[in-house]
Amino acid sequence: MRKTDNETTMRLRHVVSLGLLMALCSCKAEKDPSTKPAAKPPPKPKKLLYWTYGTDHKHDCLALSEEVVTKLGADSGIFVATTNKGYRKESKEQIDLSNVTPEYLAQFDAIMWFVMAQLPNTDAVYKALLDHIKGGGAFIGIHNAVDHFFRTPGYTQMIGGSFGGHPWTADGPAVTITVEDRKHPATKMLPADWKIQEEIYQIGKPYSRNNQRVLMSLNTAKTDMNKKDLLYGKDGDYAVAWCRMYGKGRVFYTSLGHSKRTWNDPLYQKHLLGGIKWALGLEPGDSTPNPK
Repeated sequence: MRKTDNETTMRLRHVVSLGLLMALCSCKAEKDPSTKPAAKPPPKPKKLLYWTYGTDHKHDCLALSEEVVTKLGADSGIFVATTNKGYRKESKEQIDLSNVTPEYLAQFDAIMWFVMAQLPNTDAVYKALLDHIKGGGAFIGIHNAVDHFFRTPGYTQMIGGSFGGHPWTADGPAVTITVEDRKHPATKMLPADWKIQEEIYQIGKPYSRNNQRVLMSLNTAKTDMNKKDLLYGKDGDYAVAWCRMYGKGRVFYTSLGHSKRTWNDPLYQKHLLGGIKWALGLEPGDSTPNPK
């Protein structure tokens, strides 16, 4: 019996020792960084195509805007910008858009325009662009993007309005903008009342709050409204930025961006980057229309 008891004791000691050894190995493995699962690689940057044509009216901030957009993408790691140096073109004849096909646009996640030019191959470009956005692409319109294709109903329906003049100029007194949506990625960093010296557009048809979510609008109580040819009167609705859905695609537009002063403004850059993030679907934001 003693021999059997000794054998049992030895077996128990062996089992306990084996258990302790396994526990020690387990602890060591947990503490050893080399045994941890590899971290997931960061998301692949999106691709953004930025056009800056200005053969009808060339803003002096176009080159700077390309630099700013490229840097915003690189610093954030969110997107890589392809710019076309379109601001260097002096006439429509110098602009070659023969490569703008559905296949070409398909390589980009977002199309961004700061364009004021009568482009060649308008019908083909227009169809490729709208089909791309409607199918799920993103569109970001800057300043006079509402002043292009204004004779093309499909384009103005997509972007949400057309140019109706700019009673407030960049060299005039500052205006006050009311930030209506304080939660949207494009506006959550802004003060409730944003005072800025800028060229402010009034937006013509087919603009309607029934079709888009207005993110910012002119504060008529804190802005000089003694202007000629106001589309909506002194107490009217003058949208400054909005977002909307177009088919499966997201559209973000801001009328700000006329001057170098604005493009160098860190707050404007954050506003723009937030709009790009929303358009690319990287940050949530409400696009439900907000009629007054």
